[in-house]
Amino acid sequence: MTRWFGPILLLTGILCGTCAWAQNDTGGQDTGAPTQPGPQPAYTYPDAAPSLDFLSPAVENSSITLGLSAGFAYDSNAYSLTSASQNFWLFHVAPSIKIQQFFPKFSWNMSYAGGYQTYSYQNGRPSTNSNLFSQRAGLGFLWQFAPHWQLMGNDGFSYSANPFDTYLATPGTPTMNNPNPVTYYPLTQYTLNFGSLTLTDQLSKVDTLTFTGSENLRRTSTYNLLTAVPFYNLNSYGGRANYSHQLSARLSLGAGYDYNSLDFGHGQQRSGIQTVSMTVDYLLRPNMSISGWVGPEYTSTKTIVPLFDPITGHIVYVTSYNSQWSTSAGANFSWHGRRDSVQAGFSRQVLDGGGVIATSQVNSLNGSYRRMLTQKMDLTAGVRYFHDVSTTVASRTYNNLGFNLALNYKLSKSFNATAQYSFIRQIQSQAFLIGTNPYNANLIGASINYTWNHPLGR
Repeated sequence: MTRWFGPILLLTGILCGTCAWAQNDTGGQDTGAPTQPGPQPAYTYPDAAPSLDFLSPAVENSSITLGLSAGFAYDSNAYSLTSASQNFWLFHVAPSIKIQQFFPKFSWNMSYAGGYQTYSYQNGRPSTNSNLFSQRAGLGFLWQFAPHWQLMGNDGFSYSANPFDTYLATPGTPTMNNPNPVTYYPLTQYTLNFGSLTLTDQLSKVDTLTFTGSENLRRTSTYNLLTAVPFYNLNSYGGRANYSHQLSARLSLGAGYDYNSLDFGHGQQRSGIQTVSMTVDYLLRPNMSISGWVGPEYTSTKTIVPLFDPITGHIVYVTSYNSQWSTSAGANFSWHGRRDSVQAGFSRQVLDGGGVIATSQVNSLNGSYRRMLTQKMDLTAGVRYFHDVSTTVASRTYNNLGFNLALNYKLSKSFNATAQYSFIRQIQSQAFLIGTNPYNANLIGASINYTWNHPLGR
């Protein structure tokens, strides 16, 4: 521990940390970028801006943002296969760049961040992983190609160099185009790529028709907590057609059809999920809104199960088929005041189990509270709970409870510092990857982030 005192003291002094990098994606934020009046994203709810305001004038503008994030994180329990706690320190540095350009009817952006990570154990077996360079890239555009038509595309790529990244499930805000946005990060080194393409037609001032296609690819390293049973890799493709109608300034209703295809382990398990949902968005007050969806859901699954044949002594592969009807539902509530904001939500839907288990009935609860302590400091607290049940083996369950506390301080226009604490508790029904005993971990980190923004051509 003494040989790490110098680096720890140095990095503590400048408040650096990898936890905040993963949570906040600060490498590409535009602290000083001007607000652009160009084409607005398609209808989402809560609808913060006028929906599909295509006729707003825009001034040609472009900017470049350079960033640098560096820091440390401490994990109190990197492994759970032994009774002894195996702690480790993770140190991280990541420069970033983002370029964005705005035109009256078209805008695009591109970002990249490449980081270096190094870690060491206080006790327990050392890591043999040699991939220390993380990667993160993004590309997006928004095009109003006709008076009432809009095309929007986004693609995000991330590669984690840390083989002990904790399995996290992060909920997002439901929208008409994506009623249950949940992002999963498995408990291992991983590569993720997510892309979407959305075509929107403003039929009238109160009617909107939207078509969305998406892809989600995930690859995990064989270097994880139990290499004999690796995580499920995922190939996922989906599409959604949605119609929404604004009844009044406060109330909007919609209906949509979703189809998602999940392929785990290149054919080990394949599922097709179809959902018909009714959506609603209601503005209770100017600063308070509630949104939700509900509808029937049909899931068909094909699974290849390996069985041991005691007669021949070989593994025999048997194909099983399973189908089920279920209910997809969810709601999201948000409120904001002058200094405080609250968000809470729940969802129930058949989704990817994050690589720990495959196709799952995912039930989630989440909530967050943010308080602006001063003009330069704010505090955020959040909690989430996920209960995953396999759609093919009802006894196969996975529970994930997480709590997060973050303190942000704006040192100057370009410098932002963050200190963060997270608690994670995971329980599985079978001895698979993290064992049957509860897995508890405390993560502490701090970071300092620098961003420099400058308009191009000026």
